[in-house]
Amino acid sequence: MKKNLILVAAIAFNLSLFGQIDKSILDNSNSFTSQEKTLLQTNTDLVIAGEYVYYKLFTINNNSLSTISKIGYVELVNADKEVVLSHKIKLINGVGYSDFFIPSKVITGVYKLIGYTNFSKNNPNESYVVKDLFVVNPFTANTQKVKNNLEPAAQITKKERFVTTNVSHPLLSISTQKKKYSQRELITINVDINDKIKNGNYSVSIRKLDSISTKNSNLKNYISENNSELFFIPEMRGELLMGKISNSTNTMDISDKHIALSIPGENATFKVAQTNSKGQFFFNLDENYNEQNAVFQVMEDNYADFKVQLDSLGNNNYAALQFTNLDIDSNLKTTIEDRNIQNQIENAYYEKKQDSVITSSNKELFYEGSATIHQLDDYTRFKTVRETFIEVINQAGLRNGKDGEYNFVVYDNVINYDLISSDLQPLVLVDGLLIKNNRDLVFYNPKKIKTIAVVQGQYIYGSKLFQGIIDVKTFSQDFKTSVKSEFLNKTLLKKPEANKIYFQPNYSNLEEVNNRIPDYRRQLLWVPELIDNVTNYKAYTSDIKGVFEVKVEGINHLGTIISSSTFIEVN
Repeated sequence: MKKNLILVAAIAFNLSLFGQIDKSILDNSNSFTSQEKTLLQTNTDLVIAGEYVYYKLFTINNNSLSTISKIGYVELVNADKEVVLSHKIKLINGVGYSDFFIPSKVITGVYKLIGYTNFSKNNPNESYVVKDLFVVNPFTANTQKVKNNLEPAAQITKKERFVTTNVSHPLLSISTQKKKYSQRELITINVDINDKIKNGNYSVSIRKLDSISTKNSNLKNYISENNSELFFIPEMRGELLMGKISNSTNTMDISDKHIALSIPGENATFKVAQTNSKGQFFFNLDENYNEQNAVFQVMEDNYADFKVQLDSLGNNNYAALQFTNLDIDSNLKTTIEDRNIQNQIENAYYEKKQDSVITSSNKELFYEGSATIHQLDDYTRFKTVRETFIEVINQAGLRNGKDGEYNFVVYDNVINYDLISSDLQPLVLVDGLLIKNNRDLVFYNPKKIKTIAVVQGQYIYGSKLFQGIIDVKTFSQDFKTSVKSEFLNKTLLKKPEANKIYFQPNYSNLEEVNNRIPDYRRQLLWVPELIDNVTNYKAYTSDIKGVFEVKVEGINHLGTIISSSTFIEVN
């Protein structure tokens, strides 16, 4: 298997192929059958519109957490085989997590929560993991209708009583300091993970139990992509962004052309790729990025002769999914109404109870340590960019070109300011955006510029050689280019979901105790990934009374999901 993966990596990164390719290209394609599969864990299998479903995606290869794929995908699919909600998540050591907010547009019915990686789609039997999710929408009478369905309808019925027998795994246990709590009281949860399974991955959840029982006769944990003609390349280094260039006359060579990717912003991303013999290019995004606007540009001197088109990883085959209708017990009317009211109250105070998004830290620039950086507020401010380069930026200059154009130049060193030893052009960036029309920068308001960094001498980035670098940062990071042409492709990226620290009130704080904000949290705690050597976790009860399940669940070193649970009562 290891030998096969090395060969797959060589195909992916040396031949610059798309995310899916024809297997006929590969020798002995049967040896590339993927054993990677995915598992899904959720905090519940039933949600009311206006609630969150928390999920965790595991990738497994040869009965252990997989280190192959770095990107996973989770989608909510309706009975018409349409994707209603979708997420892209980063996988670290085979694990990723996030949450879906169920909006009011999602009508009542049984949905499928699907998890996969691009590489798992090659698994002939387990391409996608499937988990049923029951959704009840009290805001509309519309429900999903499954035509010609021969299976018995799924059911949501009233549960006569709670089963509160602890579930204990011999190597994984969970306990609380007592069984009965009052409202807004502190709970301490003790988790004991045996050394034999320490290298697994586990979560902790405390969630309210309802007198609701779900039942679906149509259970299928996996479905197959069922496409023997295509091979899906693993995203082994991060997200794959792919495309190709073309020439309108079909007379020009489209191989070995340089393509730039810019994701402008405060923590801008800039990359360079080279096309293969078919004009195809791809980028691996292995770093975090905060913005969604991306710009792809041809970097050649005759850039206007080319057109840039983007490709996707391909549509998924959900034909094998089977759905049933949903029957809801009329005796649950009051239970659902009460829960709906509590949700609306919670959502009304969303601003006060937001989760904390874990933002990516400032990443190093690709030329880190090589540049002279000018903070323009440290100098006299000039009226034009041209004057700024003359008076402040000694390492670079601005020269008049033909037909009223302007050319930026970067000098070889600080001693000979006018010495340029080649005819190469500098790389000019503004907020990470490659500049093709220098007039956009020359006539930009210099008061909006924060810094100008210059890297002197010749600089190789990717396979492209430049006569230095000029990197301009603005205060607002909103620089726009005036260029509009097919050689430049602007697109909106679907970036991976950010990890969160989920909201917890602190009722030991008197100010929070006296703030009179109602607390109707049903999910008292969700810690998606336990911290090494931390054995206890804390949470506060809410204003909701009843029975709550305290559960630790995860995947052990053998790739098997295990769990233990206990119960508490809030009076």
